[in-house]
Amino acid sequence: MTSKITKFFPETVILLAFVLLFSGCKKHDEVPQQDQLTLLKQKVSGEWEFTKGVYMEYDETGKVSYTENLPFESPKPWYDFRNPEILYLSDRYGRQAIGYKISISDNNISRIEIGEKSYDIAHTFNITNITDTNMTWVLEQRFDNAGPGFVSRVYTEYNFTKQ
Repeated sequence: MTSKITKFFPETVILLAFVLLFSGCKKHDEVPQQDQLTLLKQKVSGEWEFTKGVYMEYDETGKVSYTENLPFESPKPWYDFRNPEILYLSDRYGRQAIGYKISISDNNISRIEIGEKSYDIAHTFNITNITDTNMTWVLEQRFDNAGPGFVSRVYTEYNFTKQ
């Protein structure tokens, strides 16, 4: 009986070492989603100038049918995200206070939801790029069963520079 224990003891120790090695260590490059959200909110915080963008419509075949460069208004809009819940938008209409929320979806997509229907900007934008100085939002809308002459998809990209 003792020989069986001593025979399997080294194998058991090696197996136990591998289990501890692979299950006991956390991956260092993974940031919990709550920490990612905090970092994202910190990056968004501040004043941003809407510097450029593009609005594109696609026809029912998937071809671009209309393109317009943004912003088309002067002065260029400013977005003030220094308040964690209220966006102060300064544009040709003056300064408006608009509610917003930053989130990260379950599939790790960064988003900003701006909720002011009276200014027709109640949308959820994907934040596709954000650095200390630049930020890009994308709004993509698809329309099912678009017939001939109708828009099947609208793609809008907004580029910001931190001030």
